[in-house]
Amino acid sequence: MSRFAVLALVLALGACSAQPAEEPEETASLEELEAAAGPVAGPTPVLPGDIAKLRVEQSAAVGPVVADRDHYTLYFHEKDGTNPPSSVCVEAECTLVWIPLLAAGGQIEAPDLDPKLLSTFKRPDGLEQVTIGGHPVYRYVDDEGPGDAVGNGVDGRFAISPAGAKAAR
Repeated sequence: MSRFAVLALVLALGACSAQPAEEPEETASLEELEAAAGPVAGPTPVLPGDIAKLRVEQSAAVGPVVADRDHYTLYFHEKDGTNPPSSVCVEAECTLVWIPLLAAGGQIEAPDLDPKLLSTFKRPDGLEQVTIGGHPVYRYVDDEGPGDAVGNGVDGRFAISPAGAKAAR
């Protein structure tokens, strides 16, 4: 389970057991929540203030793919808009599984990719999501390690190649 999913679960469980209004609530830092949850495998959540860092990786399953800073495969959804970019994955039940790759102020570092393919767009929540070849990109929560491409072909989602298309051998 990814850190993002654990964090969401901890926050959701905390909301279910809220303290009475007269007692001040203490907020826990991300580090405190992670320590309480124990070690978690999976990609590090990209926070809204982060610079998106992309790289080209080899996936044993589908060949060359674009990966995030933690070497996790990135995916696109066939139902997302590309001109202009838009995402159909905006509800929590989707974004907890297909985690949008965010970039603060459109900042993207991708030395191995054609800069003309890279951009961002503003999601309905106001956050900027990275696009490759016009496709909004996501990480898949069930990829357990770098190079995994478990999400390829799941519900119209595909690993994205360095050319901004479906990755394929």
